Amino acid sequence: MREVKHSALVAQPPSRLFALINDIESYPQFLPWCTRAKVQSRSEREIVATVGVKRGPLHAEFTTRNDLEPDRRIRMHLVSGPFRMLEGEWLLTPVGDGGCRAELIMRFAFRNPFMTLLLEQKFAETAASLVDAFVARARSLP
Repeated sequence: MREVKHSALVAQPPSRLFALINDIESYPQFLPWCTRAKVQSRSEREIVATVGVKRGPLHAEFTTRNDLEPDRRIRMHLVSGPFRMLEGEWLLTPVGDGGCRAELIMRFAFRNPFMTLLLEQKFAETAASLVDAFVARARSLP
């Protein structure tokens, strides 16, 4: 199992980052490796969505169920995909006057040992880039 942790401080409130992270349909607009993003179901407390990823030799789709704690936390659980295990957690902590700390922790393991050798590093890099991508998105939008 591989674990990736990444965080950043951003001069945006947690509610802003929470909304951007949950706007899954917009991922292909600002995540260059995201080939597809489709929400299967959405409620106030849960989103089930499929995301397509293409980065180098990594070409996969996976579906997660995201448990939502508005403006504070998002927990991701694997529904389907090339993983034996995929879990993630976004933590949004208020900092100062209107800012927040955005932290992402992801744990994953591919089902196939060959895929692990071939793709694990690329997926780890992709996961680590997510925080910076969402921070940049938050800064670029009005």
